[in-house]
Amino acid sequence: MSDTEYDVIVAGYGPVGETCANLLGYYGIKALILDKEKETFPLPRAITWDAECQRAMAHCNFLTEVKTRKIRGVDNKDAKKRSILKITMNGFDTYNYQHSILFIHQPQFDQVHRENAKKYQTNTIRTGNEILSVDQSDGVVNCSYKNIETGEEFKTNSKYLLACDGANSTIRKLNNIELKSLDADETWMVVDGYTKSKFECFTDIDAIQYCNPSRPTTIIQGVDDCFRFEIAFMPGDTVDEIQKKEVFRKYIDQWIGDNEVEFSRTAVYSFHAADAVKWQNENIFLLGDAAHQMPPFMGQGMNSGCRDAENILWKINGVLKGLYLPKILDTYQSERRPHVARITRGAIKMGGIINAKSKFKAFIRNALLRTQSYLRGKENIFPVLNGNRLGPGAHKMPKIKNVSIERYYFNEINVRLHDGRIMSTDYVLEKNFGIILNNFEGNKNISEDNLELLKSHNFKIINITPNYNLSNYEGYIACEETHKDLQIYCEKFDCSGVILRPDKYVFDLFNFDKSDSLETIINNVLLNIREKIEFN
Repeated sequence: MSDTEYDVIVAGYGPVGETCANLLGYYGIKALILDKEKETFPLPRAITWDAECQRAMAHCNFLTEVKTRKIRGVDNKDAKKRSILKITMNGFDTYNYQHSILFIHQPQFDQVHRENAKKYQTNTIRTGNEILSVDQSDGVVNCSYKNIETGEEFKTNSKYLLACDGANSTIRKLNNIELKSLDADETWMVVDGYTKSKFECFTDIDAIQYCNPSRPTTIIQGVDDCFRFEIAFMPGDTVDEIQKKEVFRKYIDQWIGDNEVEFSRTAVYSFHAADAVKWQNENIFLLGDAAHQMPPFMGQGMNSGCRDAENILWKINGVLKGLYLPKILDTYQSERRPHVARITRGAIKMGGIINAKSKFKAFIRNALLRTQSYLRGKENIFPVLNGNRLGPGAHKMPKIKNVSIERYYFNEINVRLHDGRIMSTDYVLEKNFGIILNNFEGNKNISEDNLELLKSHNFKIINITPNYNLSNYEGYIACEETHKDLQIYCEKFDCSGVILRPDKYVFDLFNFDKSDSLETIINNVLLNIREKIEFN
């Protein structure tokens, strides 16, 4: 691979670009981060952050903690404020570990991520700089950009470029990549603000979709006393009129009650559902809104972009370090696109619940949803918390209907090490390939050939066992569970071991016999992985 000034250029420094900057810093990859805006946007836009995305960033050891609050659920109410479909975020009490969705305050989220990204010496961050041109030749990405304040122009190059520059992506346009609409456009108004006390409507949930056909409204009370109202734009509305306090308060005062509130922002916006026809052009990759856009009804736009970053960067890191061949990068689009598509369909479907704007459609909707709710009981139907399989790529995950999330995205399990320390499997594995064994008791010696390969990959072997005997491989960790999450998992999915990728997605499940040695298990695991990945 040709020498370049940088390994990676990141175009755009919003939440997805910030995620990339921190992961690049963690991996020690030399990166240039560019954004035309000098400062972060000072007002909230995204308000949710999945625990999955939070876990992806845990190894970056933030200097300041992102403030979060777990979302308990969403209630869809009819025009008379009667529940027609309540969706709770629980239902994972099978395990000690709980998958969750969290509220955030984006200005604080941005500040924490940017502050942390500065600590990495491999990061060069230049805000207030606009990309002018991008081209590729002989595996090198050439880029020119301009300092907006001084007008000075620069030229540089890199091995890869990650386009995190949003819905109107300059990189996408410079590469002549078409963006296809999924025909789910709507116009709404958002009202953000602060209150000193909780709204009375939030007793056991934290978000309401008021499915009133005359004026659909979403009500959310997030982290640090922040609230958000999203008010549907109706025929006859004008952008200027609906943003007047005396107008929009008519639609939200019934939810505010006697609470003292302070409004920080009003904005009328149109949301879209769209998908770029391709997410990769040689060594240029589209991430986040540059690649895909979805309605806001499940709070998954930013999270999907953060998953994009986690997916592509463990692969780029491996290629740069000679662990995998470059063709593994082709699995970025093949894996992520179907995953995003399912969440987008779910967001459009959830938007369809609130967007029934005629009394007849609302009547039919209410009857159908109440019937569905009765038949399904307390089953969690929130798509992002159900099993969402990656598309074909660097894994052997089968398609399983109605499976729970941990079959594809593994739980974080707390274990007790031999010295008594409690640590999660995420921290033990770090961002490496690894396996977790359920009470392996056989011979733990590994051959010299395998030792060398495992060490080069920093491959981790976690054995959940009461026996703390060591192996001749330093990456072997014997430990005990603090709960029984792995035991329950193995019984549920009929396995005795799990192969995990660096992003904690399950590569495959497997079984071993009591008579097997660790060498036999490792040989079988490596053969398994090599069916999908050139594991150097």
